[in-house]
Amino acid sequence: MFRFFTTLFVALGLALPLSACAEPVEHAEYAAGTHYRILEQAVPTNDPTKVEVREFFFYGCPHCYDVDPLVTAWKQKLADDVEFVPTPVLFLANSEPLARAFYVAEARGILDQIHRPIFDAWHKHREPLISVPALSNFFRKFGVEPDEFNALYSSFGVSTKVRQADALARDYKIRGVPAFAVNGKYVVLRENLKNEGETFRVLDYLIEKERKAMGK
Repeated sequence: MFRFFTTLFVALGLALPLSACAEPVEHAEYAAGTHYRILEQAVPTNDPTKVEVREFFFYGCPHCYDVDPLVTAWKQKLADDVEFVPTPVLFLANSEPLARAFYVAEARGILDQIHRPIFDAWHKHREPLISVPALSNFFRKFGVEPDEFNALYSSFGVSTKVRQADALARDYKIRGVPAFAVNGKYVVLRENLKNEGETFRVLDYLIEKERKAMGK
């Protein structure tokens, strides 16, 4: 009898660690093909010394509008070795005027002040910002006179940025927005994620993955 209980005790003692090991891992690694896709050909980034996160968006997209405050909060926590690059798309209806407006704001140095107000104007106040007069009148509220806006809107610099943004969306094979890419290698598969919070957890995972690949 003593031998039986001793054997039983040992068996239970051995079973406990095995049971603990069998518990599900709280933060499992994210998987290629499920949570993100790997590009067949890497896309060059702006600064090879940093991990680049690129957001493709359209001011007229309601999902982009809803996720924008979350993006803003997440960006504020990024380390210095991460570069966040917002990129307007041009494959949707009425997207080119707003893409040009984005790069006008960037050239003028007022992107931080005007970015959210453009979103609000479209989605909250129902302002149809799809024409040059409407956009120039809107930019006037932020200290950009119509003549200056018109000159920047059609400038070589803004036109070049617009062409580059369109080419990048094709290189990353972006079909919908918002879309997030990391370091020219990965695109987050948002349609397979449970919620917006998981989008940023996948981005954090991919950033760390690239840090290790870069030897940081």
